[in-house]
Amino acid sequence: LPKDYMVESVLVTVFCCLLTGVVALIYSHETRAALGRGDMVQANVASKKAQSLVLFSLLFGLFASISWVIYVLVALYL
Repeated sequence: LPKDYMVESVLVTVFCCLLTGVVALIYSHETRAALGRGDMVQANVASKKAQSLVLFSLLFGLFASISWVIYVLVALYL
């Protein structure tokens, strides 16, 4: 069975990137709905999209956080 990535989607929505996190939540819900209908093809497609968006949100959040820390350190010590 394909994974729905619901927990991961909620976490990246709250902590990393709101916009792509919400879209990942939508695809996670779509995965659950497709599994409920028994549509494995659609569940796999939605699961892959949710996984990609969760990974993108996580990387974007890490990049933004690291950039902010570097900016603050440069602003304080230069």
